[in-house]
Amino acid sequence: MPKNKILLMMLLVLALMVTGISCQKLETRTRVLPSPLPPPIVLEAIPLDDGQLIAATPHPDDPHWVVLWFQKPDKTIAVVLVNVEQGKVVRRAAIPRN
Repeated sequence: MPKNKILLMMLLVLALMVTGISCQKLETRTRVLPSPLPPPIVLEAIPLDDGQLIAATPHPDDPHWVVLWFQKPDKTIAVVLVNVEQGKVVRRAAIPRN
């Protein structure tokens, strides 16, 4: 074998040895389980008189509030706000329709 190939092979073996020596075993982490969820909050009941739920939309300014839209049998729209963080239910409006 030519002298250059032998030198190249020796450098390759040396490089592999150096990289093998410099490796170290990584610590194995124990898997951390997520904490259990808090018990659910039971909210105030929304009466059936408000009608059928037709939509639920996020509040445009506060992500903790959800706007529930109900339609009564007489086509009146009832709007109810629900704070999912605090468990509050707030009746906002009844919008009659002609």
